[in-house]
Amino acid sequence: MIRAEHIRFAYRGMEAVLKDLSMSETAGHCLALLGNNGAGKSTFLKCINRIHSQQGGVITLEEKDVRSLSRGELARNMAYVEQHTGTSRLTVYDTVLLGRKPHMKLGLGPEDYRIADEAIARLHLEDFQLRYVDELSGGELQKVVLARALAQQPRVLLLDEPTASLDLYNQHEVMRIVSEIAREDNLLVIVVIHDLNLALQYCDRFMLIHRGGTYLYGDSAILTEDSIREVYGVKAAILTVGSRRVVIVENEQMEQGG
Repeated sequence: MIRAEHIRFAYRGMEAVLKDLSMSETAGHCLALLGNNGAGKSTFLKCINRIHSQQGGVITLEEKDVRSLSRGELARNMAYVEQHTGTSRLTVYDTVLLGRKPHMKLGLGPEDYRIADEAIARLHLEDFQLRYVDELSGGELQKVVLARALAQQPRVLLLDEPTASLDLYNQHEVMRIVSEIAREDNLLVIVVIHDLNLALQYCDRFMLIHRGGTYLYGDSAILTEDSIREVYGVKAAILTVGSRRVVIVENEQMEQGG
């Protein structure tokens, strides 16, 4: 579905952030992009969605170069939820309806309202739909923007740190919903996330980005004590609790990350 080959990107006048990044993913998976701050995770997400245009390599969606797609085609296939979501004086319902914009021709029709209703129900927002989004908590707002993205009916869902600034309950609630969306709706979800334990619990594919390239890429087996030390510069132990793997960082052994 999404294939990226040897992606390179540099901000103007700066050293390349992405030097050689490659991946290939199909629908039904939740891919976690992992790495230190400044590693290029969010930049890569924006290259996929063509917010940034890479200076090297190619990104394809179903074998089509994303640079050949119109903005409308791109919006009908990909939904992007940025890290810092602004608020406005719109109701929750109207905000979710905005997700239908890429599919509109002459205006909203019964099908658009039905899809918005389903997205609101999926995120359990029925009790909030007439409230203004600037009155919501961080967790509530994050669910609204996810509902808006679902109303867009994308094939690929791109999420930039969706759990940032959320409390513990809402971190797990948002990631649980994201994981369900990937499986039940057969979408490809690509998520930038810092919490390795959240990633291990809710994602099934992983990419470690280090020094501008793909350090390791695959299933959860790539997350080892050695790879965490190399990418994050910390010593960690990986324990098995029930059926889950859990990362424990040994603070007294912290090193400077690379």
